[in-house]
Formats: sequence, C-alpha cells, structure tokens
Amino acid sequence: MKNLILLTLIISSQTFFSQIGVGLNSSPNSFYESLYFKNNKYEYKDIKGSPYENTDFQLAQIGDYRDIPVRYNSYTDSFEFKQDGKNYILPKEDNLSRVVFQNRKKTYVLLNLEGSKQYLEELSSDVGLYKKNTTAFREFKKATTNYEQDYPPTFEQLAPKYYGSIDGNLVEISKKSVEKNFSKQQKDLKDYMRKNNLNYEKEQDLIKILSFLKSNK
Repeated sequence: MKNLILLTLIISSQTFFSQIGVGLNSSPNSFYESLYFKNNKYEYKDIKGSPYENTDFQLAQIGDYRDIPVRYNSYTDSFEFKQDGKNYILPKEDNLSRVVFQNRKKTYVLLNLEGSKQYLEELSSDVGLYKKNTTAFREFKKATTNYEQDYPPTFEQLAPKYYGSIDGNLVEISKKSVEKNFSKQQKDLKDYMRKNNLNYEKEQDLIKILSFLKSNK
C-alpha cells in the first residue's frame, strides 16, 4: 500500500493527466469509460469487445514499486492503475518503463518503436524478442440496404507483431521483414529452419530464428 500511495503522489506531481491525449476523458472517476472518434462519443460499456487482455486489475511491479494493481489497455497503449477507487494512467517515464505482473509471469517493457515510446510484451530477455499487442476501434456503421445489418462499434484485436532487438534497433521478425532486412542470411536461415522444423507462426520458433540471425550477422 505504501508503494501505491508513493507512486500516486509522484505521478500526481508530474501532472500525469497531460499524458492522456486528445479525445480521452481526463476525469479520474470516468477515466477511459468513453472515447471520441470522428466527433462521435462512445461509451466503453456500449462497445463490443474489449481493449483489455484482462479487465481485472492485477498486481505488478513497476520499476521499484511493488504490489501495484494494473491492467493494460492495448487500444490506448497505456497501463492503468487503481487507487482509492479511481483509475489513473501510468506516465511513460524511464523509471517506470518495466511492468512485471507478479502472478502471470508476464513482463511489458517501454521501448522506442517507430518514433514513439510503446509498450511491448517481453517474450525473451536473453534474445531480445518482443510482442506488440494492438486493438483497433471500428466505428458504428449503419446498414445501407435491407440485406445488411448495422455494424456495432467494436474493439478489434489485431494480429500481434513481433520485434527483435538487433544492434540497439527493433526489427520486425516476420517472413517478409526478415527476407528484406537479412537477404544475405536467407539461404543459411532457410536451411536452419528446415532442419529444425521452424516457422514464423510459433513464438518459441521466433526466439530461435532471432537467435540465429543475431549469431550470423
């Protein structure tokens, strides 16, 4: 509890509500219960689907702070935590850049990706493989014919992307990206993948592929 109160005080002193961004409700009591899209307001409760992998707040260590109840919002790419019945957003600061869930053995790291700080799930700290989870918002769409149905506002989970840390840079680890960025290693990589029955669909295989690429630069 002492850690949670201290974290809240530190974040409050940093005017953390400026981190929320355009189009999101900054009132603590109604935080992330609504969003604005193309001048239309939508309540989270009326949107099909969820931007949360788990809507419950779960204990995590954030930097040096332990036992913080948090949840990850993959639509806003932000961590929310609860204190005194109010929800707050975690600022993207270097001293708060590592979020380790205590019971789920899952870690998120704040990294520079495509010109901005983003949270990625750490799949292998040894090799440096990360997973980017993203949720898109699909606006309400009214049927235009009698044969169609109205399409409700929806949170849609997009296919995750995987990134490897190579020479201090994040490189997407997918078949297309690897063929483009590692053309010289293609023959050896294909032989290695064939001998070990590896593909780009399995996360454990991606760890081995990334390890091979880093060892054969």
